[in-house]
Amino acid sequence: MTEPAVDPKVNPDPAKEPGAEDKVTMTPEEFEAAKQEAAEKEAERRVAKVLSKKQAEWQEAKDKELEEAKSEATKLAKMSADERVKAEAEKRQGELEKREKELNMREYRYEAKHQLEENGLPDTFVDMVLSEDAETTKNNIGAIKAEFDKAVEASVTEKLKGKTPNVGGGAGSMTKSEILKVQDTVERQRLIAENINLFK
Repeated sequence: MTEPAVDPKVNPDPAKEPGAEDKVTMTPEEFEAAKQEAAEKEAERRVAKVLSKKQAEWQEAKDKELEEAKSEATKLAKMSADERVKAEAEKRQGELEKREKELNMREYRYEAKHQLEENGLPDTFVDMVLSEDAETTKNNIGAIKAEFDKAVEASVTEKLKGKTPNVGGGAGSMTKSEILKVQDTVERQRLIAENINLFK
């Protein structure tokens, strides 16, 4: 007896729907746990990527530093004793000058902040006025002060602009008939309010 041919398009188990084994059902708690786990894995992946990048940058910097040290050592090895002493002295001198410059800049920064406060300017302007010598810094502060004062004065003048008040009170400046002849209703009402004693 031969086996009947099986049609691959026909579902052998009608109780099961095609693709039913692909469906996953979860409770809300399971779903939240799976979501939390996926979020943690993504966070770990991102952190690992950043750490890898930073480690590569650090390694590159260290390699460069090591290469410079080797180069310096090779150069020193090729020099005579007198040349080596002279090169080391020049290196120390360069480092001392760099430190001295840094200290001077700190002092200039402190002094510049103090001068800004004396001139009534915010100390946040310090980076705008700071230079490598005290005289230039002082001149910069003077220039900023002058411009700042001009800007403040212009702003105050602009804010104070407006209609000049009537001199001599309201009674003698306009008559009742002049106020009533004003065509603009809003202006007429304002004038009546200013000269209310004429309408009593």
